[in-house]
Amino acid sequence: MVTLSRLNGSVVAINPDLITWIDVTPDTIVSLLGGDKIIVRESLDEVIERVIAFRRSVGPSYNGSKEGAVSYLDAHRMDGPQSGRQRTGRTTPPPPSRGSAPPGEK
Repeated sequence: MVTLSRLNGSVVAINPDLITWIDVTPDTIVSLLGGDKIIVRESLDEVIERVIAFRRSVGPSYNGSKEGAVSYLDAHRMDGPQSGRQRTGRTTPPPPSRGSAPPGEK
């Protein structure tokens, strides 16, 4: 969450993933995904700096290397050669053939 100050001095914490855009007219207006707008005391640059700081605190930024979740998934992949399973590309069982009776009914 990013903390910002409303014009009346109260502090508000917002989820930076919900910010759609920021207007400066001359007040800084933060528009959120649901249509809400918050007028804050911070400048555009300050809001951007806080969002960047939040993103850095949450996890590593993407720089072309395998970091974070991707490297974790690669290291814990169940369909690798050590597991003995073969990858089929299918995530669900195949549907029953047409005309065949359900299992146990013949």
